[in-house]
Amino acid sequence: GLVESRRLWDYFSKKNISQIYISHYIRTGQTVEYTARKLGITPIKDDRLNEIDNGLIDGMTDQQIEKTYPDVWRGFLERDHDFQFPGGEFAEDARARIVSFLREKQQDNQDILVVCHEGLIRLWACHILGMPVYRRWDFKVDYCGIMEIEFIPEFDSWRLLRFNQLVNPTG
Repeated sequence: GLVESRRLWDYFSKKNISQIYISHYIRTGQTVEYTARKLGITPIKDDRLNEIDNGLIDGMTDQQIEKTYPDVWRGFLERDHDFQFPGGEFAEDARARIVSFLREKQQDNQDILVVCHEGLIRLWACHILGMPVYRRWDFKVDYCGIMEIEFIPEFDSWRLLRFNQLVNPTG
């Protein structure tokens, strides 16, 4: 992860980044630390960028989840409706956080860098593409995969420019 995170600088050094936003998880700060230092920007923590809360299943193996929460496991496998892991949040709740963040940032009309988590990134893609949240598992997100979006004011919507782009060692 450290090597990939340093490569982010290769990509973002060519952009006019005005601000960096991260979740409250330590790893997002670690991921963007090198790029933020090079850009001279202190990242801003925003709770809306935290990973979807998986509640009581965090740290459990698939086998443990299946045995302890069979209905939840069945919902996970069916992937045809939104569901909530015990003690966690619905994907629609996490999507609402994304929508709130996007509404706020669309007014700024600035290039920003957001570092968050793969589950939230998959929900973000579902939102932009108008897909139901249970389709989030249709997307694969690599460590330091770049998703780039832009706001189109005349359509009052966001456009997906790239998804899960990796920066190679030569930039």
